[in-house]
Amino acid sequence: MNGSFKMRKIIFESAVSVDGFIEGPNGEMDWLVLNRERFDAVAFLSRFDTIFCGRKAYERLEARAADEFLPDAQREFHRVISQMRKYVFSRKEKHLPGNGMVVSENLEGEVQRIRDELGKDIWFCGGADILSTFAELDLVDEYVLVVHPVMLKSGKSLFAGTRRPLNLKLLEQRNLESGVISFRYLPESRIGNLKNRIRYGGSV
Repeated sequence: MNGSFKMRKIIFESAVSVDGFIEGPNGEMDWLVLNRERFDAVAFLSRFDTIFCGRKAYERLEARAADEFLPDAQREFHRVISQMRKYVFSRKEKHLPGNGMVVSENLEGEVQRIRDELGKDIWFCGGADILSTFAELDLVDEYVLVVHPVMLKSGKSLFAGTRRPLNLKLLEQRNLESGVISFRYLPESRIGNLKNRIRYGGSV
């Protein structure tokens, strides 16, 4: 193996309410606070070439991409996404419309195979059910939680299905004008890798 080989990282990112929910009791997403800072879709997605998601998150992405009335910034966001490889993790579905490739068995082996391929990092964008499996298998390299200043009181909890404790190290916090706060965390199991990257001049 080439000494310069770099394993791709799996970056989980999700919007979440202050009390830990990712959607309302009926799947509502209208509580998300619009950020007044300009969102640069190309810059955000430039580090990724692959998307991991569950079936519901994939269907939500596909529905948004087909929306003709999206603002220009969001339309560009979905244009970039449409060019990326998508893996959809579902135990029930075998085929889905669009270009999503379904992974229904041997999840850990498939994830390791994809991660070992040459390429950019992998954006893991939900949902909660598949996150619990990834967390249980320690497959997530970074967690990015974008906390919106809203309390939903009920709905779908992001970490409800996660059985083992997650010890996380805060790497970065960004306070946005809208009141939204973005937290970037490293799992405890990856802290040794972080120290090595810092020691040898690598980026985090």
